[in-house]
Amino acid sequence: MNKIKVPFKFNLEYTLESGQIFRISKINDGYRIFSSVIFDVYFDGNYLYYNKVDKNYIMRFFSLDIDFDKIINQIMLDNHIIKAIKAFEGLIILTQDPYETTVSFICSAFNNIKRIRLMLDKVSEVYGNKTDLGYTFPSCSVNFEEEVLSKCGFGFRKRYISNLTQNKDFFDNLYNLDTKTAKIKLMNLQGIGSKVADCILLFAYRRYEVFCTDVWIKRIIEKLYFNNRKQSVRTIEEFGKDYFGQYAGIAQQYLFLAAKKGVI
Repeated sequence: MNKIKVPFKFNLEYTLESGQIFRISKINDGYRIFSSVIFDVYFDGNYLYYNKVDKNYIMRFFSLDIDFDKIINQIMLDNHIIKAIKAFEGLIILTQDPYETTVSFICSAFNNIKRIRLMLDKVSEVYGNKTDLGYTFPSCSVNFEEEVLSKCGFGFRKRYISNLTQNKDFFDNLYNLDTKTAKIKLMNLQGIGSKVADCILLFAYRRYEVFCTDVWIKRIIEKLYFNNRKQSVRTIEEFGKDYFGQYAGIAQQYLFLAAKKGVI
């Protein structure tokens, strides 16, 4: 396997098991990642070992060009977030393919990780390419059929996925837009609300300033910062962005995982 030194505090398990990505499998002390390419990774505490992809791919996918140590220091604003960070030190934000991330998080609405993974695996078996390690994720040019998606367990989401734009330029052009405009463009697509759009922007476009607000995050923020007083989703979203600033999305990911694991 090839290897590359990780320049910041890093934990492979926390990163891959934090809800950012769905098509992963634990293998020995590492993971197999199923995407447009399929590859294995293992981290020994200093070096990230990988196969089947080149260095540039790994650099971008694991955001190795980002100074996460500096970012983490800037969001340690109170005891709540400090406790979350200390419990899951080394969690970083991946940089995933925009189209795959869009399909994946459309599937995430009213769903759980196990079922999302099953849906994505099934659709990859039908529309992806078979390799010696498994099936790749379908390309942006694929024409999804509602009947097939229904058999893959997509339910009401089949219409959203089959109507999803197949124009790669659409997703590439979002890189050039400011976050507010990019979010509007995404929300103009069927099946994408505010939370899903923010997840796509965070996990594919490095828009770390978004604050992905679902029922988990709403409850967490109400508990920790509003003395359990109920707030609107919009209020929680705006609070997160104002309080944590340009790295709100990274703080949100730590708080999400810490709450889900019962740390805070």
